[in-house]
Amino acid sequence: MDAVKRMHTQLQQRLPMQEYTLDFGTFQFFSDYVTSAIFEGVNLDTEKLLQFYSLCHDVFEDQAFSVIELRDFSFSIDPLFYLQCGDLLKNVKSHSMVIDPLSRSILNTYEANFIKHCPFKTFYKLSDAIDWTRSQTVAS
Repeated sequence: MDAVKRMHTQLQQRLPMQEYTLDFGTFQFFSDYVTSAIFEGVNLDTEKLLQFYSLCHDVFEDQAFSVIELRDFSFSIDPLFYLQCGDLLKNVKSHSMVIDPLSRSILNTYEANFIKHCPFKTFYKLSDAIDWTRSQTVAS
């Protein structure tokens, strides 16, 4: 019986609780993290980032959570948002990015320089990002 309960819990952790599509990307919310997949060519400006983090606040309420970016497409982001709006990100416990090994990781490294409100790490596999995210939640 314990094995069945464990399998059920693991399955629930892998299935999103909620999924949203906004005009700039899709977002899957799990119990303690959100994945974001931004559409090709989007300019992820302050307005869009505020919309995303407002959605996170609505879903997670005051609960701590992590963000996993799925960088499948090329898009631009205003990294100053992370410095200017850091107080809005107090419940973000970690931020990770999953990239294609052949992608331009220099741009991802540049963006990471602005994420000061929580631990940040880049991965090539989603499963590694999820494992790290969960370890960050436990460590906090």
